[in-house]
Amino acid sequence: MNRLYVPVAVTVVLIVSLTAWESIYSDRFTGSAVTAEEFGKLFAKLPLQIGPWHGEDHKVDEKTLEVAGAVNHVSRTYKNTETGEQVDLWLIVGHSRDICRHTPDICYPSHGFAQDGTKYKQRIETDQGDATFYTARFRQEMSLGSGGIFQRVFWAWNPNTEDDYQWEAPDNQRLHFGNNRALYKMYFTASMKERDEPVADNVAMDFAKAMLPVVNHTLFPQHYGAPATAEVDADDAAGAIAAEAAANAEKPAELPTASPAPEAADAAATPAAP
Repeated sequence: MNRLYVPVAVTVVLIVSLTAWESIYSDRFTGSAVTAEEFGKLFAKLPLQIGPWHGEDHKVDEKTLEVAGAVNHVSRTYKNTETGEQVDLWLIVGHSRDICRHTPDICYPSHGFAQDGTKYKQRIETDQGDATFYTARFRQEMSLGSGGIFQRVFWAWNPNTEDDYQWEAPDNQRLHFGNNRALYKMYFTASMKERDEPVADNVAMDFAKAMLPVVNHTLFPQHYGAPATAEVDADDAAGAIAAEAAANAEKPAELPTASPAPEAADAAATPAAP
């Protein structure tokens, strides 16, 4: 009789263990509300200009954002004003349950691009440490057999936890990130000069090296420090103006000085370079 209890007990333990894991992964008992909205406020601070790169935002329809699981997003094309080269940036945040699902190798075919070759991991070195991205080559399906239009895409995730805040490309992102409620995902996409263009020569690599530190400072100041050119919000600006006005009111009146020469006035009116 005791022999029968052993497998039954093992089965019960197994079921309980699997149920516990599934409940944690699916957020069954903790609620599925994504707490990423507060983090998403930082997206608005991501600069439109980074060196010679000037960005232009794109409107994304609500259905696309819903499918992507994006609570907040940035969809932007950066153009290098010196070379004319362009790189598309797609940056989103949301619950890992949604953010892990849709990757370029799954979604791009529905947009007319077929994956050409295998995806692999690419390390991108910055002064903040190495980031690891997946990368793959995609070919526009309408041009198959006629030379083709090729694009290279880089993508990675950032869990933004106390111990893990680098951009990474795990083998199994769904298991790796579990039920992270504020998982970030980022794409860099750029055209290729030719099919066999080395990854290191693609313009998206150069752009990523310039962009990653800016993204990290902007989105994760608790880990990387605030941006060097942090913007002052409206409340802070109003407070500063009021304080300056109060200080000036306490100063003794000064005799008027001669007006500056036109050249000096023009120079004073010119804003400092970013």
